[in-house]
Amino acid sequence: MGFSFHWLFSWCSKRSAKPSSDNEDDPWPEPRPHGHQLYPPPPPQKILANGAEYIHQLRYRKYWPPENTPDTPLFCLYRLYEFLVIDDVTGYRNTIEYFCKQRTWAVHDIPDPQDDDPARYAFLACLPALLKAAFNERIKIGLVRDVPAIMSPEQAEAYRTAPESSKTYEEEPEWVKHVKPFEQTLYMESHDGVVMNGFDDPRASDYFKRMNILIWGPHIHFT
Repeated sequence: MGFSFHWLFSWCSKRSAKPSSDNEDDPWPEPRPHGHQLYPPPPPQKILANGAEYIHQLRYRKYWPPENTPDTPLFCLYRLYEFLVIDDVTGYRNTIEYFCKQRTWAVHDIPDPQDDDPARYAFLACLPALLKAAFNERIKIGLVRDVPAIMSPEQAEAYRTAPESSKTYEEEPEWVKHVKPFEQTLYMESHDGVVMNGFDDPRASDYFKRMNILIWGPHIHFT
């Protein structure tokens, strides 16, 4: 598929701070000249149809949030979406860890993106559950989100043996309960192009089934 910078600037000029639908005539986005995050990114179907080009775009992105904008939980959620759609394991694991380190970003407080692309909105609605599971597994063993990066053995033991009543677990935001599943099953490819046949495949992610998205169970846990 051929690209031109006329397409790029035309595509970027249509984007605003609020997510909007991509119609079928929208050109495919090339990497932006300054390497900033595109907001919103394309729907999952478009990313999958141009997977190699999109991977190239992400790898050459120099900055995380959109230009002249501070980072936010919602921008980070969209980046996590991008990496999961292309099954970039290193990318999505690094993004989950990055979110975890932002101690003021409670999962429950992630704002509703109100994304008007049905497939993208359904995909986004699955992501707080991933973050909740990843962070709560750490909290359970004493690795709370504000745990120091460097600790003495005594400090580590104190966190590990902290009473359950002292731990604050993450919760999903309310808005995810009101997002509708995607009408047609969305089949996601693995990084090597493999697609599962159905939801009965044991490798399918339970976090995405409720939104009718068939995707490989992501590796979300870290220490």
